[in-house]
Amino acid sequence: MNRISVDQREQYDDEWNGWKAEATAFAGVRRYDQISRVVHLLGARKILDVGCGDGRLARAIRARGLDVVIHGCDVSIAALTRSEGLDRQYCVDLNCEVLPEPDESFDLVIASEVIEHLIMPDRVLEEFTRVLRHGGHILLTVPNVAFWRFRVQALSGQVPSVTADTRHLHSFSASLLAQLVGKAGLQVVQLTGLRQRFNRLSQLHFTLLSDTLLIVGRKP
Repeated sequence: MNRISVDQREQYDDEWNGWKAEATAFAGVRRYDQISRVVHLLGARKILDVGCGDGRLARAIRARGLDVVIHGCDVSIAALTRSEGLDRQYCVDLNCEVLPEPDESFDLVIASEVIEHLIMPDRVLEEFTRVLRHGGHILLTVPNVAFWRFRVQALSGQVPSVTADTRHLHSFSASLLAQLVGKAGLQVVQLTGLRQRFNRLSQLHFTLLSDTLLIVGRKP
């Protein structure tokens, strides 16, 4: 395991043993419900949630009454000890390990707020594609570096908060994210934005008004 991986695991374990363990840590976070709506429309039956944390997204998906099997993986052992709502869970460091899953075994792979933390996201996308069935989908969310507030911060001489976060090794705009998904051999079927507040309004110009990007790619 490389030094970056060790540092990341320690940092995420500290977070899950600290502020993320508090009952109000995710109060009001709407991303999980927003993603679960997209999952519902995709109709997947077997799902892999990469960076599953405590299983919060899996529980949001199940709350929609979907009959699904969900595997979850995370680099943080502390997160996995708190996880609920998963049919299988395991620890994996995608910076240096492969997924312990067979080829073409999932209808949907989700990685929400994950790939910006990885050393080589293009290699990891290839791994996601490996475990995805033909006709299946990959759903990614990442911070949007082109969000208006980050632009204002840069123009005023500040380092945008999205890039100042030391956990973020990569930054993505909509075009860069689409290029990454296409490079993995996937067809982009949806590219949009998410917003904690004013989500409907942000769709008018999501590349500027959404602080988070959501992309869905299909394996031919």
